[in-house]
Amino acid sequence: MTTITLTQTNPVEISTDLLVAYVNDEGASVATDTLDQAITELDPQTDAGATTVLPSCGTQARKVTLVGTETPTMLKTRRTSLDDGIEMSGTGRHRHYAAIGVRGAKATRVTLAGTYETFDEVVSAGVGALVGSYQFSDYRDSDAPGLDELVIVAPESIDEDEAVARIHALANAQMSIMDLVNRAPNDLYPETFVEYVADAVDGLPIAVEVWDEDRLHKENCGGILAVGAGSDRGPRLVKLTYAPDNAQRHISFVGKGITFDSGGLSLKPSDSMETMKSDMTGAATVLNATIAAAKLGLQVGITTYLALAENMPGGHAQRPSDVITIRNGMTVEVLNTDAEGRLVMADALALAAETDTDAIVDVATLTGAQMVGLGARTAGVMGTAEVRDVIVSCANEVGEAMWPAPLPLYLRESLKSNVADIANKGTRWGGMLVAGVFLQEFVADKPWAHLDIAGPSYNDEAAWGANAKGATGMSLLTLVEWVESLL
Repeated sequence: MTTITLTQTNPVEISTDLLVAYVNDEGASVATDTLDQAITELDPQTDAGATTVLPSCGTQARKVTLVGTETPTMLKTRRTSLDDGIEMSGTGRHRHYAAIGVRGAKATRVTLAGTYETFDEVVSAGVGALVGSYQFSDYRDSDAPGLDELVIVAPESIDEDEAVARIHALANAQMSIMDLVNRAPNDLYPETFVEYVADAVDGLPIAVEVWDEDRLHKENCGGILAVGAGSDRGPRLVKLTYAPDNAQRHISFVGKGITFDSGGLSLKPSDSMETMKSDMTGAATVLNATIAAAKLGLQVGITTYLALAENMPGGHAQRPSDVITIRNGMTVEVLNTDAEGRLVMADALALAAETDTDAIVDVATLTGAQMVGLGARTAGVMGTAEVRDVIVSCANEVGEAMWPAPLPLYLRESLKSNVADIANKGTRWGGMLVAGVFLQEFVADKPWAHLDIAGPSYNDEAAWGANAKGATGMSLLTLVEWVESLL
């Protein structure tokens, strides 16, 4: 584990491999005569997220990375995001800047010397540095050094123990999501996911209950069973319960856990399957949000449901035109077996809706339509306004791009079935919203929000901001921020 310390020492006097500082049109957040001269001569890029790497320049660091923080003039009058996806509002910008500063540096000792004034800004920068140095090397040899020591230049008023504990809790949760999602699907399937859960919550005040196929049959979870029927690896439902003694509120998380999605008999094109190991990101996210809440001691009760299945086209796979029965008794005509996520989520949402929960939030890589509508870096948030809008506000604060979306009533008409209560496929227009309208059928009258993170949860392109190539862990910070907003 990375050792983290806060200091008020002049950063130019700290012996370190890498000193990360900010730079804008007025200069850098650290200063030496040599560095000032270098800035004058080089005129480093100051646009938000741009980097300039320099030698020590009179500091005790082996090298200095200057991260630009200047909003381009054309954007200064608008509250917006830059082209590289860095949200300019809230404390989350420090997370992005720190991650950019450390990424690829191969530094074991890093000092952050941005302009951090508050507790949240210090934590955000610390999380960014740890996540920015993340590397997944389980399947290959790697001699790249890890980040052993992180020093953050921070105001004396910041409680070091509290800040360090929070940085570790949030960063480790986010990186645990990334570890799970980056694993190969021949290693991670419902049964081994359950084993991972047991290890991850060991020693924490979180109870675990696992429903195997027999129990799923007894509990009438027809969606999870139908999706998992085509695989030799049976489905599971995992229920996690975090119940602190003084909790005044109780909420529910639901996560889509399709450990690999071939599309089933509605087979995906081969190119579209290459990243389908990531279709369990929702389950990984709500699992780790629950773990982070427990580690932080948040006084909110949380019941979390992980709907785990592998969607394969085996001999027992569900067929287009099959009719299945969900936990709440609704029948669903399966018109497309590649619209499977909403089927496993339906069972889990119905289970959550049976309780006296104050609100339900589900997280899923649910539709390709999310990326068509919002791009690869912005998640869609649907549901009841009282939950949806707070989720979006929390996302803005932590620097995760989310957009509030409607659930138009007229789209329900496209989900009508001639033989069942509802079909699992509707009109292609507004497909992200159609999926949300389908899920809405299973939450009863509970306050609810649905996060479709299909695009931003897995990055096919080069790293940007605090988001690595591959799994990003996006939405973890938003969920924790939302839970804390309930206190």
